[in-house]
Amino acid sequence: MTMPPVLLKGDELLEHDTGAQYDTSRDLSKYLLMHYGRLEDQFDRRKHPLAAAHGYCQRLSDLLQNSAQRTKTPVARAFDIGCNVGGLSHALSRWVTDEVVGIDVSPRSISIAKSLTEHGSGTFSVIEQGPFYREVRIQVAEPSERARLTFEVGDANMLRPKGDPFDAVILSNVLDRVWQPVECLRRLSESNDILRSGGLLMVACPWAWFAEYSHPSEWLGSAATRTPSAQAMKALLEKDFDLVTESDEAGVLRENPREYDYFESHVTVWHKR
Repeated sequence: MTMPPVLLKGDELLEHDTGAQYDTSRDLSKYLLMHYGRLEDQFDRRKHPLAAAHGYCQRLSDLLQNSAQRTKTPVARAFDIGCNVGGLSHALSRWVTDEVVGIDVSPRSISIAKSLTEHGSGTFSVIEQGPFYREVRIQVAEPSERARLTFEVGDANMLRPKGDPFDAVILSNVLDRVWQPVECLRRLSESNDILRSGGLLMVACPWAWFAEYSHPSEWLGSAATRTPSAQAMKALLEKDFDLVTESDEAGVLRENPREYDYFESHVTVWHKR
């Protein structure tokens, strides 16, 4: 029996890591667990207070699939922008018919997503307490059960056409991490070379703005006019899109068995005119 590849070694979690945020070993471990881990991998008991936040990537995929069915939009190709370690891309590939392309600025995240796609499974370690860690094994669908998956290093603010326009584009927890969020949205709305007319756009964002990612003048919304980010985004997109659905979706990143980072993303799906 072939052993699954090691995506992340346990010893790496104990080392001082000076890599960029989202690219450190501990960050990658947390995102692998959130994207692919089972409920029992993430929590020590099924009735954990945060258990309802499990399965974030799968819930986003289901929400987009339901929107495609509701609007009668065929989705042959999907573009997952800010895919991280690829959990949402893999979830999408179970129902998107031809191809899912994922991009992320983190080379380590893309390398892990590629390895998992190639081998179908892998192991990584998660922190327990102090110097202790444990191994988690994850598995994804067989190639025959999924669309073709492609992962590339890429920047959400420097989007380029990748062949024919996509039928669906997803911005998941990335819009508040790019340096020009308005331009990112305009690139998808004012041209049809990335997202086709009649396609779907999903934006999932907790609106957690930080000056280290973008200057406050670039943030969606305005303190002066008391306009929240979600309202500003809607005003921008309503010129070219119709709102299909809107919800709040919880997610959780595990630091250790007694510490978790909980978030709620504001999720909208839009149908491009």
